[in-house]
Amino acid sequence: MPNQEADSDAKNRSTSMVTTEVKIPLRPVPVVRRTPVAALLLPAATMAILGLWDLGRRGMWSDEAATWSAARRTPGELWQLLGSIDAVHGLYYLLMHGLLSVRPDETMLRLPSVAGMVCAAALVAAIGARLAGARVGLVAGMLFAVVPVVSLYAQEGRSYALVMAGTMAATYFLVRACETGEARWWRWYALFTALTVLLHAFALLLPAAHAVTLLVARSDARQWRCWGLSAATAAAAMVPVAWVARGQKEEALAWIPVPGWEAVTRLVRSFAGPSGWVACLILLLAAAALFAPRRPTLDAPPVSVVTVALPLFVVPPALLVAISQVDPVYDQRYVLYALPGLCLLAASGLDRLTGLVLWRGAMPLAMPMAAALVVSLVLGGQLGAHHHVRSGASRLDDLRAVARLVREEAKPGDAVVFLASTRRKAAIAYPEMFEGLRDVALDRTPAESGTLFGTELPPDRLREALPKARRVWLLDREDSDQRRVFRDAGERVKQEVLSDQFHREGVERLHGGSVHLYVHN
Repeated sequence: MPNQEADSDAKNRSTSMVTTEVKIPLRPVPVVRRTPVAALLLPAATMAILGLWDLGRRGMWSDEAATWSAARRTPGELWQLLGSIDAVHGLYYLLMHGLLSVRPDETMLRLPSVAGMVCAAALVAAIGARLAGARVGLVAGMLFAVVPVVSLYAQEGRSYALVMAGTMAATYFLVRACETGEARWWRWYALFTALTVLLHAFALLLPAAHAVTLLVARSDARQWRCWGLSAATAAAAMVPVAWVARGQKEEALAWIPVPGWEAVTRLVRSFAGPSGWVACLILLLAAAALFAPRRPTLDAPPVSVVTVALPLFVVPPALLVAISQVDPVYDQRYVLYALPGLCLLAASGLDRLTGLVLWRGAMPLAMPMAAALVVSLVLGGQLGAHHHVRSGASRLDDLRAVARLVREEAKPGDAVVFLASTRRKAAIAYPEMFEGLRDVALDRTPAESGTLFGTELPPDRLREALPKARRVWLLDREDSDQRRVFRDAGERVKQEVLSDQFHREGVERLHGGSVHLYVHN
C-alpha cells in the first residue's frame, strides 16, 4: 500500500507539472522589418546616373546666378546681403560659399543638388520598405528617381533638392518613431525638420502632413506631445530668419500670381510625369493603393503607406494653395517634397494589384517583373522630357548663351547696359565674358551694395554717362521690341537715350533674352 500511495502521489505531481507548463503564456516575438541594401542602392545609383548626366551642359539661369552671386562673397558680405534680400536662403548660401571656394564652376554649383536627390531616392525606398516591404520600397525609390522633374531640380544650383532630402529624412524618422516609440527617433525627427525649415521656410508645412498621419493612425498622447515639440522646435528655428527677412517678401515674391485650378493640375501632371499616358498609369496605380484590397500581414506597422504617403502628397500643396488665395506665395518648387508621396502610393498600388491578379505562388517573381516593366515604361516614356531637362530651354533663360554672344561680338571699350538692371546677372555669372566692357549704368557692385545685382547710377547721372559711349550692347528680354513702361526712372532714361541718340544696328534673340547693338548717331 505505501508503495501504491507513493506512485499515486508522484503521478499527481507529474500531471500538475504538465498542466502548469501548458498554462505558461508565450510572449510574441516582434518581427523586425529590415531593409535590404539593394533596395536602397539601386534607386540611389539610378538617381546618381540621371543627376550626373550632362550636369554641366547648360549654362546658369537666373536663379542659379543669384546663388552664384551670393555664395562667392565673404561671410561679412553675405551677412550684409541677407539683411536686404534672400534671408530665407541664408543657410544654403553659406553651404555653397564653402563648396564654391574649393571649385567655382557650374558642376560644383549643382553637385549638392545631385547629392540631395540621391539621398532622397534612398530615403524614399527606405520609407516604403519599412511600411510595406522591400519590394514596395524599391519600386517607390525607382519611380522617384526617374521622374523628370526630380532630375530638373537635381541639376539646379538651388536648395530644393536638399529640402527634398531633409523632408524625406524627417519622414523616415517619423515612421521609425511610430514603429518603436523610442525617443531617439523623435529627436532625429526634430533635428532634421528644423534644419530643413532653415533651408526653405515652406518646409514648415511638412509637420502638418505628419499631423494628419498621426491623426489617422490614432496615435497616443505621447506621440502627439513629441510631434508638437518637434514642430515647435522647427518653428522656433525660423524665428531669427523671419525676423531678418521681415519686409523682404514683397521684393522676393511679388511675381507670384494667385494659383487656380490650372496650377493644381500642372503640379499633378509634373509629379506624375509630363507624358499623358505615363501620368495616367502612375495615378491609376496610386488609386489602387487607396481602393484595392491589401493582403493581410502579421507584422503590419502602426502607420501604413497610405497614412504616410497620402497626407505627404496632398497636405503641403493644398495648404500653400489655400494660403495663396489670400497672400500669393505658391510655387510648385516650394512643395516639391510632396512628390514622394505619389511615388509611394504608386508602388503600393502596384504591389496590391500584382497580389490580386496573380496567384500567391508566383508573387515572389511576379512583383519584381511587374515593377521592372512599370519603371522601364515610365523612364522610356519620358526620355524626351529628360533630354529637355538637360537643355538650356528647360529654364527661363540661358545666361551662358547670352554672355558668349557678347564676348564674340563686342570690342574692347564698348559699353554694356542691362534693361532692366536684373539682366546684369549674365555678367555676374560669367564675368570673364564681359572683360573689357564698361558697365556704364553701374554705381556700386553687388558686394559693395549688399544686393544680388548691384545698384545703378541715379537718372540724372545716367543721362550724362550713357551718351559718352560710342557703341552700346543692350541686354534685354526676348520680346524686347514690345515697348513697355518702367516704373523705375533709371530704366526709362536708358530707353529714352538709346532711342533718341543711338540707332540699333543689330539684334540677336536667344532663349530668354536678347542682345542689341546700338551705335551713337
